[in-house]
Amino acid sequence: MVVEFTYLILGAVVISPISKVRWPAVISFWVPTALTPNREEAGFMFKSDQIPSVNISFEVTRQQFTETCWLFREKLLKDFHFRLAPGTDNHWPLESWGASFRVD
Repeated sequence: MVVEFTYLILGAVVISPISKVRWPAVISFWVPTALTPNREEAGFMFKSDQIPSVNISFEVTRQQFTETCWLFREKLLKDFHFRLAPGTDNHWPLESWGASFRVD
């Protein structure tokens, strides 16, 4: 069996909409494979133990991945937002996510 791993990893700054606190972040977009277990959440966020940053991982469809890569490549992505579900002290599931982009 051949399995293709499709992913995109980016550096970013996450800004809380309430407190306006800024956190350095590593964001990854993953297209699930046939071996990926089914999950209810849209992804997850976890806090790094050793450095003051967060890691955010989004499971996306092949079409969402293609469109997101195109938005980044064309420098049209304006805002990427997500909603966290209740979690633990350092791990939170993502309930939903979305993006807005600039139209020239």
